[in-house]
Amino acid sequence: MLFTFTPAVFLALAASNVTAVAPPTIPELAISAGRFDTLVAAVGAADLGGALSSEGPFTVFAPTDAAFSRVDGETLQFLLTAEGKPELIRILKHHVVPGRLDAATLLGRDEVETLAGTTLALETGRDRLFVGDAVVETADLAASNGIVHVIDRVLLPPKQVSPREMLLTAAIERGVPLFNDDNPEGCCAVYATALDAIRLSADFGLNESGRKALGTRIEAAAADTDARSRAWAYRRIIDQLFANRAMTAAPADSTPARAATTGLQLYGFDDSSEVRNWRTVLDGVMGGKSTGRIRSGDGTLVFDGETSLRNNGGFSSMRAQVAAGAIEGYDALRIRLKGDGRNWIVGGRSSSNMGADSYWTRFDTIDGEWMEITVPILEMERHVFGRKIPGQLSPNRMRGIDFYIYDKEEGPFRLEIDSIEAVKTGDSGRVFDA
Repeated sequence: MLFTFTPAVFLALAASNVTAVAPPTIPELAISAGRFDTLVAAVGAADLGGALSSEGPFTVFAPTDAAFSRVDGETLQFLLTAEGKPELIRILKHHVVPGRLDAATLLGRDEVETLAGTTLALETGRDRLFVGDAVVETADLAASNGIVHVIDRVLLPPKQVSPREMLLTAAIERGVPLFNDDNPEGCCAVYATALDAIRLSADFGLNESGRKALGTRIEAAAADTDARSRAWAYRRIIDQLFANRAMTAAPADSTPARAATTGLQLYGFDDSSEVRNWRTVLDGVMGGKSTGRIRSGDGTLVFDGETSLRNNGGFSSMRAQVAAGAIEGYDALRIRLKGDGRNWIVGGRSSSNMGADSYWTRFDTIDGEWMEITVPILEMERHVFGRKIPGQLSPNRMRGIDFYIYDKEEGPFRLEIDSIEAVKTGDSGRVFDA
């Protein structure tokens, strides 16, 4: 019997010999692309590969290997340790949003909520989509369980506030107004209550020896008969707890230092964990090519890199958060640093997010020489996108500190910082001390 190949029969036979290829999962897509090796390794270290291969759907903002190269190597090494794993998981979840959100959908939103419980701000400009501090380089890569958008930098979630930090922040917010209203006894009562709560409970992150040492320091402070001096002694203990430095017992006969003499240390960098509180913001957000990295020195923070004027760039910066109300009662920043001979900017922000106004003061450095600068906060000049506008930053509203190299020059830069303090000068004049 002669078999006739009709078009319908031919198509049926052809279809029977073709194996349907399912779209890749998000991890499979990342592996096959060849641009996300560091991200793939981080997902594996965080044990999130299975979750990202599940049904989802998910929207992933995927940093490239080049984006990860901007992250300080010491920070990456820490995140890949057992101790750093919880933070690594939180960072990766900060890049993942539930649901399948393509670029058209994102353009219609101001923000999205991530699997880390954080939010990412969405903005558009110059025909680009910005997600937090990152630019979307390639959008709408389809996977079987979601969609991937390629971004040019690693997105860092806001710092988590521990129960101890919440308690101490509340104590400062209540105690500072009492002290400034000439009620140091009331301030002492607030501070002592908060410190006793931390001493008596294991829920605030101190081990038994740390709580014992804290008790010794509280007793030493309580022995001071002058209420104002006693309040400052309590505050120094609070500042040490905020900085997560080891709690050791103070000698019983030690005399609490006055804030007017020592100031309030915001950053000391003896502990490398303080360095990890800082992050870079480079001109890549605008298409520039400048570089910058943050690393630990010998009890210092080192910020170095190279500025480039290509693509209308020319700046590199770093920033860190300041606890709400921490600087209330002070009027200046005192910074011990060693520069490179270039002109620098120290700035403050009224909010911890990227879009907040920045308040600047410029200072010159001497190449290779240590110097101390004192910068009145009220004299910082307000800037928005580099343009000066009217306005002042009051110390009680300060929530962030910035350092910029932005002198319209190309070339390498290096700034080493030993300490940053909030001080009370009582003088509105700007002082630079060699």
